[in-house]
Parts: sequence; C-alpha cells; structure tokens
Amino acid sequence: MYNKINRFALYTILITAFLIQLLFLDHIKIAGVKPDLLILLVVFFAIFFGPGAGAESGFVSGLLKDTYSLDIFWVNIILLSLTGLAVGGLSPKLFKESKLTQGLLVFASSALYMVIHYFVSLSVLKIEYVTLQDYLYYLILPSSLYTAILSAFIFPVLIDRYRLKENAEYL
Repeated sequence: MYNKINRFALYTILITAFLIQLLFLDHIKIAGVKPDLLILLVVFFAIFFGPGAGAESGFVSGLLKDTYSLDIFWVNIILLSLTGLAVGGLSPKLFKESKLTQGLLVFASSALYMVIHYFVSLSVLKIEYVTLQDYLYYLILPSSLYTAILSAFIFPVLIDRYRLKENAEYL
C-alpha cells in the first residue's frame, strides 16, 4: 500500500524545485554540470507514493521543463511521466529506505531519461549537435551522478517531512 500526498504539497514542492533549478543551480555547477532536481523528485514521489504520484509528478515536472525550455514541447512531459510510472511500478519490489537503492534508482532514471531524450530529439530534429558518446561522457553520466549524490541529502529530509519510515515491526 502506498502513502498519500496532498496535491497542493506535491505541486508546491515541484514548482519550488523548478525555481531553485532555474535560478540557483547554475551557481553550483561542477565541471559545467548541474543536478536535475525534478527527476530526483519524480523518483522520490514514485518510490514512496506509487506509480500514480510518480506519473503525476512527472507530468507536472515535464510541463514545467517544456514550458520554460526551447526543447520539443511534449518530450519532457512524456518521458518524466513514464519515468515516474516505471519507478512507481518497481517500488513495491524495492527496499525503499536503502540509500544505495535510492541513489541507484535516481542515477539510472536520470541517465535513461537523458539517453531517450537524446534519441527522441535526434529523430525529431534530424540534427546531431553532439555525438552520443560525448553527450554520455560529458553530460549524462556526470549529471546523473551529481543528481544521485544530491538525493542522499534530499531524500532523508523528505522522508522525515512525510514520516515515511517503515516501522521495525512490519519489516
């Protein structure tokens, strides 16, 4: 059984994260790479609140990204929604409180999202600005790693905020 979250709280967190990403994360780039707070939150909501909340948070995150960016409008909406749905579907099979599981899910989700985004953009725009190898080496892997490391600090705060720790008697 999944936890419940108020939609207002969900949307507030996503909009706040989007504004932080938009306004402040350029100042904490490491080697030209910044973390993706929205994919991190989509994975969080999917793990702890299920595929419905994961897909909904993915849709809202994708809408925020697509509205602001000069990218193809529907790509982020669909990819982030599917990411939330897939991770939410996997979550009953996972030990949710494991930081390793959380970090690996964030890393894998972020990397897969960016690889698929690359191929969709390539097929729609028919222009290759950078090779997949360079994109993978210089952006996908560092950004996914940075996002996964950041999840180790953000997930515990959100877990405590929403009292999502499992009771020992049920383990």
